[in-house]
Amino acid sequence: MTDTQLLQEFEALAERLAIPVTYANLESDGGLCVVKGERRFILNRGPEVRTHVEIFARDFATLPLDDVYIRPVVRERIDAVRSARE
Repeated sequence: MTDTQLLQEFEALAERLAIPVTYANLESDGGLCVVKGERRFILNRGPEVRTHVEIFARDFATLPLDDVYIRPVVRERIDAVRSARE
């Protein structure tokens, strides 16, 4: 699966979890945050697709996703981040 396809899968996962995704001109790479009590991804539109994929994987790894269906290749990416933290 290409990085572009992975990014689309992560964006779709965010949508299924009702987490809005916004791309904006930021000074940092961005990531998952809480704005007015609502979780949302705010990402810098500047970095490469691969960077966006890494940010999604990193931040989804912090969420409880055991009861959510996630395509195996996407779950593997998230689980790899979780394993690296342990």
